[in-house]
Amino acid sequence: MKGKHLKILLPVIVGTVVACILVWAIFTNRIPLLPEKKPWLTITDDLGREVTIAKQPERIISLAPANTEILFALGLGEKVVGVTNICNYPSQTKEKEKIGDYDNPNLEKIIELEPDLILASHGNPRELIDQLEELNYTVVGLKPNNIDHIISSITTVGKITGKVKESARLTEEMEKRVEAVLSRTSSLAENDRPRVLYVVWYKPLWTAGSGTFIDELIQKAGGINIAGDIAGWPQMNLETVIEKNPQVIIIGYSEDQPKLIQAVRNESTLDQTDAFKNNQIHTIDTDIVSRTGPRIVDALEEMAK
Repeated sequence: MKGKHLKILLPVIVGTVVACILVWAIFTNRIPLLPEKKPWLTITDDLGREVTIAKQPERIISLAPANTEILFALGLGEKVVGVTNICNYPSQTKEKEKIGDYDNPNLEKIIELEPDLILASHGNPRELIDQLEELNYTVVGLKPNNIDHIISSITTVGKITGKVKESARLTEEMEKRVEAVLSRTSSLAENDRPRVLYVVWYKPLWTAGSGTFIDELIQKAGGINIAGDIAGWPQMNLETVIEKNPQVIIIGYSEDQPKLIQAVRNESTLDQTDAFKNNQIHTIDTDIVSRTGPRIVDALEEMAK
């Protein structure tokens, strides 16, 4: 009987001893633990947050139109599972699930779409970004403040999505096109640079001052922004406009301001400006001048015409 019990207990005893030895060896570093799988990438985003991307993203949500345009320009359209209500370019965005407004995304909808990467922007509510982070979603924030920064943002998106070559090709093309414009405009004397008024809204008249993409575009395109001495998005009375006498007036148009162009053209007070006298009233799509994506170069080329 004893022999029979011993045969039964022996494997248990041996197994226990081996397990104890292994545990002791691991905790005393005699046997190293298996290395942890390295993350895909770790970056510091434009919001100052260190973000770890665990793996190459397959399900991406964009929280801003510019981010959406970057993703599609890099050939990532099939991986985009959600966009905002105002993402309208390229046309394929119409087929994508909508996650709400740019300034008020729907958290429940975002969760429902199970993203492994959320591309945010400086215009999104910070509390939403914090919530998503607390829920262990990977959120990368972009906040470019000039054309060079837009180009570097595209490079960043290429890195975190595995589209390094595609982003390199795109940014190189953008840089060449910017340089082509600057080669014609950078050496212009001040007297050869037209005074420009950009109309954001009317009435009252709102324009773009220093520190805006529009101001940078006007300067790079060879003009002088008559509101360049005021920061941000100032309101300007017509008397000041007459005094500064723009030689070119550019009106930004969009679907939500269908009557803006005609309202400016019908303003008889502006007849006193050189722009009106010489029929230098031009229009431009507000999307391409305000979105921090690849089409910002289209805006520069159009302004430089």
